[in-house]
Amino acid sequence: MNPKTTFLSPHTKEVTGLLEPAILGRLKKEKRGQGFGTDYKPFLTVRDVPSKGRVHRRPALTHNRVVHLLSDLELAAFLLFDWQSVVTDIREQFPLNPETTIDIAKRLGIKHPAYKGVLQVMTTDLLVDFNFDGQHSCQAISVKYAESLEEERTIEKQELERRYWENEGIDWFIFTEHEVPATLVKNIRWLAPHMHSYDLSENERICVFERITQVLEANVEEKLPVPLKERDEKFGLDIGSHLQYFRHLAAQNAFQWDIHSQLHTSLKAKDIAISDYWLAKDVTYVHA
Repeated sequence: MNPKTTFLSPHTKEVTGLLEPAILGRLKKEKRGQGFGTDYKPFLTVRDVPSKGRVHRRPALTHNRVVHLLSDLELAAFLLFDWQSVVTDIREQFPLNPETTIDIAKRLGIKHPAYKGVLQVMTTDLLVDFNFDGQHSCQAISVKYAESLEEERTIEKQELERRYWENEGIDWFIFTEHEVPATLVKNIRWLAPHMHSYDLSENERICVFERITQVLEANVEEKLPVPLKERDEKFGLDIGSHLQYFRHLAAQNAFQWDIHSQLHTSLKAKDIAISDYWLAKDVTYVHA
């Protein structure tokens, strides 16, 4: 199966019999796992599955679609790719064709993932498209905490996934917390809790965004907190209010910087890039 073709069409009789109607509905009626860019629909969303720790919904720089990430580690992996200019698309929770995974499991003598006897559709955490000087390539990324890779069952499922992408001619990688730059982790911890710290109306978003944008552009050499404190004083707000607004809007991708290599504590106003989407008022805002 080429990732650009329609997923699971048609179903074989065997596979259809093993899939729950709800799963078939996702695949066929809701077209989960299909589309590209803003039109892609992940097979799993944050509402579909329990997760260890926090889950995240956030707009992507790459395509301005709200993505569904099921752990802090998935968020870290996603941000690493989303910042890269050579990345043209990121599809999270990408479903694998069960016709193929069932066949691979049989050949390897491995039990296919199932729940109470019902076949489960396997997914790859991130499917990333690149364009290097006009040459397209694709990578499949499995995001796993390192300790889980010591479990025999996890290793079996990872081997199923690896063989699947090997058959498709697509490079497959495991991404663990050991691949996350320390600076990125600190920046994520600074931003992530503020993703939903406010639930702003459209007028409020525009007003706060424009106030912050104006003061940053007028004070490019100042450290970030200085011009934001100025906004607090001008509008009679508690000191730190506009810094909180900044963290909220930065988590929503209104403001950006190189979060992989520059720690938030060293930011100057000139280090901040202002989102073209927000400037054009083409905003994808994730409500609390």
